Amino acid sequence: MRLPTIALAACTLLAATLRVAGRPSRHSLSPRQSATGYANPTDNGGSWLTTTAVGLGEPLNVIISGESDEGVLSEEGVVEYFRSLFYSEGSCFNITLGNEQAANLGDGQGTLNQTDIKRYNYYLGDSGTCLQSLNGGPHFRYWQQSTTRAWFLATSYSDDADTNHMIIPNGYDLNRDQLSSNATNATGTFSPGGFEYTATRTQAPLLADVPLASINHGIATDGNVDILTVRIRKTGTLGANSNQPASVTNARGGGSSGASKSVEMSTAAMLLLAVPLGASCLL
Repeated sequence: MRLPTIALAACTLLAATLRVAGRPSRHSLSPRQSATGYANPTDNGGSWLTTTAVGLGEPLNVIISGESDEGVLSEEGVVEYFRSLFYSEGSCFNITLGNEQAANLGDGQGTLNQTDIKRYNYYLGDSGTCLQSLNGGPHFRYWQQSTTRAWFLATSYSDDADTNHMIIPNGYDLNRDQLSSNATNATGTFSPGGFEYTATRTQAPLLADVPLASINHGIATDGNVDILTVRIRKTGTLGANSNQPASVTNARGGGSSGASKSVEMSTAAMLLLAVPLGASCLL
């Protein structure tokens, strides 16, 4: 389904106004293996694929280990952590379209709908997800395994609105690698609320036995799942400044204020609010 003309025009103007240079860089990582801080869903009737249609699913390809610090194992805490990776709420000005997915994590809870969806915010705070809705790019859905408190993420990288946000070739592995690379960078990650995090990464071939015919869009993976163990280096205030733009310099602990982007985002917000509710950018 293509966007209505007025919505597409407004979203295009939003992208031009924000003047974001482009999509995040694409990284590759060498595999390592671990099996701690989570339970294999298939050991108790679960699956490594979400449910998007009968017999099809998307890979659960990143785990935030239950061995992580307590502060990222609560829902509010993990949302703050996601913001340190520049992922924010999946809605665009509280408008959410598209279908939810479900997953069975083998924890005795059966098949449950996603906790939420997060979209890359292009360093612009929560409102920046509107740009992801136009340009495409990284996003993920997530669930918590009740027995271990580990978070299971189904990450992928989509194309732009003109293609109805189809997952790009290698899009599952691509966003897995990118998210893990950002999480484990040498300087740590920094949330808008003042938290600082570090993470270590291991990898296990937990998707190796998943048949290609069962994967949504028929996009192959290398069979690996990344397991992140997250530590909180400094605490802050959960949810604070969540809609404030952050420059790349600030994200790395520098001193740039990002004030010019604040002005640009205000203009973009007004443009979007002028679009009728049913003609939002988000698919």
